[in-house]
Amino acid sequence: MKRKFMKLCILAYLVSLGSLNNLFAQNSKVQYTPEQAKWETFQTKPFLGNTNTAHDPDGVGWIKPSTWEAAKWDGKVYNPSKMTKSQFASAICPTVDTVRGIREVFYKHKPFADNKNPTKAEVDEWHRIAINHIRALVGYSSHDRQVNNDHCMSARALWGDQRKFTNMWDKKYPGKLGSAAGPCLGSNNAHCGASFLPSLKDQAIYLPSGHPGCKAQAGAEGVFSGPKSNIPWSIKWSRAFCNTLKAEGFWGGHVSPWFHREKFGFSFWDNDLSNNNNNAILRAKWTGSLKSNSYKKN
Repeated sequence: MKRKFMKLCILAYLVSLGSLNNLFAQNSKVQYTPEQAKWETFQTKPFLGNTNTAHDPDGVGWIKPSTWEAAKWDGKVYNPSKMTKSQFASAICPTVDTVRGIREVFYKHKPFADNKNPTKAEVDEWHRIAINHIRALVGYSSHDRQVNNDHCMSARALWGDQRKFTNMWDKKYPGKLGSAAGPCLGSNNAHCGASFLPSLKDQAIYLPSGHPGCKAQAGAEGVFSGPKSNIPWSIKWSRAFCNTLKAEGFWGGHVSPWFHREKFGFSFWDNDLSNNNNNAILRAKWTGSLKSNSYKKN
């Protein structure tokens, strides 16, 4: 039993460092976030005030080297069944900006050709690598446990945000204010826009040429307010995950897809372009097979 657990730890560590992740990697040059996603401020806000120097972990000005050192991963697989909610969250996220081992994973993969100006395709691929790393932390290291980017999930996350924060679709697609499909302006429903789907004709410019249209399918959605518009791309996502993990624990409804869903798509939205410290809402869409939870709830 002890030998089997040691093998699990070693396998998880290798996945995190890229030995197996490279084998199962998607094409890092493929862009999943639609070109229509407005990321201009996410590229510039982190550098206002001269706190940060780049989008890589070492370019984040407020995180000290000692903090990153304390967040290194030794390959140990964390078992949430044998830890309290607080202990597990602190093990996975020593701070909300430093997921355990994520700095080493970033520099192993070097996902951004230019750390000061990563492309959408590079950020999409980095998010895939990062999610698979947090899965490795709990021993989810086999091929069938890996998450992959999905064009429709990425597009639907953006359409949901467009529906939520603008009226660009309202004239052509009227509906009940505040419903899952929208319209949404003036509504307090955080998930407003979750089920919104434009027509196949209107979808086309958001998808790769020849890609089949997107439709409603089984899955989940999380809307997270933790990320900030001025946080560099390498760690912008982590507050969404870590704050939720600390609040809900491993078995939480908004946490489970990070560990158990097959496909995902992210949309980050800057709803106040003039505020350098505003929240950048992350709408995460998940679909594909839902893998079983290997850990018994304590």
